[in-house]
Amino acid sequence: MKGTILDFSIQTNSGIISGEDQQRYTFIGSEWKEQISPQRGLKVDFDINEKHQAIAVYKDLLTTHSTTPINTETKTEDQYQFMDWFIKCLKNYANFNGRARRKEYWFFRLAVFLLTLAMMIIDTVLETEVIFTGLFTIAMLLPDLAVSVRRLHDTERSGWWFLIALIPIIGFILLMIWFASEGKNQPNLYGEAAK
Repeated sequence: MKGTILDFSIQTNSGIISGEDQQRYTFIGSEWKEQISPQRGLKVDFDINEKHQAIAVYKDLLTTHSTTPINTETKTEDQYQFMDWFIKCLKNYANFNGRARRKEYWFFRLAVFLLTLAMMIIDTVLETEVIFTGLFTIAMLLPDLAVSVRRLHDTERSGWWFLIALIPIIGFILLMIWFASEGKNQPNLYGEAAK
């Protein structure tokens, strides 16, 4: 069936589609099958499950560039620059579903490191102790955890393996090995291949 996305919330990882039959269908983020984020006004193709929810949601192939919303991200991941990966993680702020490839994880980690240094410099210049650094760190906790869980999913591990970090030294080393390892280019229990 064809329809139009009415809304999508990153916080709840869910959205609403207005179908061509004038009915509304809810969908969850894991049913979105495109590389770009779901955007309001985007024309889509989808199926309906027995619970009257949209599943297997794809961007409509017949949609021309002129009818695509202006704010739709048109870059493919091959064209992503350093900050594009960081922004992708922020758009998936609390999304613990799916998979994250190595580039997404490590560029996010690098951006957070550099922005934390910038916040420390601002705190030093303004003599505000650690106010800006602390606020930035708190703001990044949830997307950091989410991208870490998605990265573990890409290596075919449950997100609960992140708790191994509680084991001093050994847990940290294992996590770094897993985060640096290549994900398989085939679907797994956690979704389609990340690249």
